[in-house]
Amino acid sequence: MEFFSLLSENKTYLNCVHCGKCLPVCPSYNIGFNEFLSPRGRVRIVLTDYTDSIPLRAGKVRESMSACLLCGRCEKVCPNDVNIVELVINEKIKLEEFSNKSFSSGKLALNILKNKREILLKTALKIANIPLVKKLSGRNSPMPEGKSFIGSRDLIFNADTSLEKQPSQFQALKNGKAMRKSAVEDSKNIFKVGYFSGCVFNGIYPQISVDTVTSLTKNGVEVFVPKMQGCCGLPFISSGDLKSFKELAVNNALAFKGKKLDYIVTSCASCSYSINKLYPKYFNENDENYTEILDFSKKLISIWSFFNELKKHGFEIKKGKLNNETEAVFHIPCHLSNMPDFKPASAYEKLIGEPGLIADKIEGLKLKPLKYNYCCGNGGMFNVRHYDLSKKITKRKFEEIKEAAPQEILTSCSGCIFSLKDQSGILKHSQSIPVNHLIGIYARSLRS
Repeated sequence: MEFFSLLSENKTYLNCVHCGKCLPVCPSYNIGFNEFLSPRGRVRIVLTDYTDSIPLRAGKVRESMSACLLCGRCEKVCPNDVNIVELVINEKIKLEEFSNKSFSSGKLALNILKNKREILLKTALKIANIPLVKKLSGRNSPMPEGKSFIGSRDLIFNADTSLEKQPSQFQALKNGKAMRKSAVEDSKNIFKVGYFSGCVFNGIYPQISVDTVTSLTKNGVEVFVPKMQGCCGLPFISSGDLKSFKELAVNNALAFKGKKLDYIVTSCASCSYSINKLYPKYFNENDENYTEILDFSKKLISIWSFFNELKKHGFEIKKGKLNNETEAVFHIPCHLSNMPDFKPASAYEKLIGEPGLIADKIEGLKLKPLKYNYCCGNGGMFNVRHYDLSKKITKRKFEEIKEAAPQEILTSCSGCIFSLKDQSGILKHSQSIPVNHLIGIYARSLRS
């Protein structure tokens, strides 16, 4: 079977010397200090699983692996380059092959995401937010904030187009109709990019997709949005479902195939991580669409990397101004990483990395530092399967947020927005802090 070859390739578990440097940065370990839920504990489980030196029940192995958020913080501090995230994912794939097919909330959520019918996602979330259902489940779920961004047709947005200032074009967007072809299509001065929205910024927080497109077109970029795209697949591979992950990856790659695009841009850090890091890892030359997957993965970059590319090409990023001065914190998502050649050139870039370039362009925005930049506790399906533990990690995150006392919380990941908006039991309703994507506040400043 395919997963056996995957497991045999990564033997970095042999490099682990159990030094414990991974412990302070692991979100799941730091709630209860359970070695079973630590990176080195998981490496030990993998080691015994490969060598069969100590038999472990599949249920106990699944519990440990399932509680990993795949944040990668442990890998960044590991002195021996143990690829812990890959080890955990491969173990999950192995466990999925032998798992039972009984019903669970996690499997229901995955089926809804895979279906690609936004009405199912919205209906499920509305049901989850019925007071009685909420009380019985003991958890909060996000509510869809408006109509889906992508409709039934491909969309093209022309450079220097403001969605709000051209009602006819914005109406066409909401109706899912294609925009007219750009009159400057052959101009070498126009960047043409594809936009990968991901399932959350399409169906749950569509305004973030609108803000992303607005920010791009306002900076002289033409944007193509294919209707065929769907979930990036991260929730599936993090659940061990390699088959569905690969199906979704192929769907997304083919959605952008053959389009003459300079880049494909995403405004979700987790989507970027999945497509850039995991797509090449879990496809090989024997896969039917291997070339398309590699091309798609290489062309996709984060919105922040793209703005830095514009800057390198001599484009002057437009400045915006907020109506009211705003003090905010930027939560750096675990899956947000800078390009290898990125060099901070300003105080905000030193503070939050690549997104600092855009923060610098927003007059009236004052970013305040977070002491540790803890994980928010989402972790995709981790939040669904381990909600109580996830909420405790989120609560820890809010300790440093409250210390900074911001008026607004900014980030750039769909999962982080989920958790940071779920402030019940953490802050009183009157003390709740608005959560937004940094691209949202940038678009707001451009409109002002």
